[in-house]
Amino acid sequence: MESNKTNVGPAEGPGACGGPGNRTPVSYANQNMATDARQQNVDKREIMAIIKAVAKRRSFVVWYGDIYDELSGLIEDDDEFHEIENRLYEDVVEGRIKNVYRFWGPCGDSECDIVVVSPHELSGDKLKFVEELTRLYSFKRYDGDRDEREELTQTIHNLIKMWSSTCLKVSSPAEAVFTLAKSYGLEIEEEEHLDRWYAGNIYYTVEGLDKRIVKSLWYCNDCANFDTNNNFIEKCKSWHFEDDEE
Repeated sequence: MESNKTNVGPAEGPGACGGPGNRTPVSYANQNMATDARQQNVDKREIMAIIKAVAKRRSFVVWYGDIYDELSGLIEDDDEFHEIENRLYEDVVEGRIKNVYRFWGPCGDSECDIVVVSPHELSGDKLKFVEELTRLYSFKRYDGDRDEREELTQTIHNLIKMWSSTCLKVSSPAEAVFTLAKSYGLEIEEEEHLDRWYAGNIYYTVEGLDKRIVKSLWYCNDCANFDTNNNFIEKCKSWHFEDDEE
């Protein structure tokens, strides 16, 4: 299904990648963050489409076309789909969805707009860094083919993973999915498998997702720093999807 919105900016005319259609690109570096009130008005199906896309790609970075495809699977009526999809795109572009950020993709079509789904809010400096990275790929005249898009996706994914992890936590897209679902009131069922020291796994079943999220807890000294006499054993955690273990 095609959108008839017109794109303006560096890549004019029909997109090189096809997809949901051309839209007006917006710079994230100069964009104001959305208010809590606007975030609360986001349709739950928009959130479900985003988390399904992230879970399928196993990446903090998806393409808007991935989200578009997931939304189309959630809504059968064409008129309702176009109404919700237009709202979804506006919500993503205008920063109304918490910790979800959109950047220009390597082609002129909104299908390959880059959407970053982070477990935590990204600072203005980090957003500018990602934006400059996407511009670098455009400057090199990447035309958006599969290999080039995967290279850009992996580069940004690695940055988000680094920014979201600490010596006590290994982050993953599963954490971003859990955080987004929890922020927007999706139903989450919790099942604990912990020993008497509260180490083990916590399994989360998220509404609309066909795979469980796992938070693993254990004790470690990965933050040990003998220069500061910090050699304590502390609780560490990691996030992953259950089928990542298979």
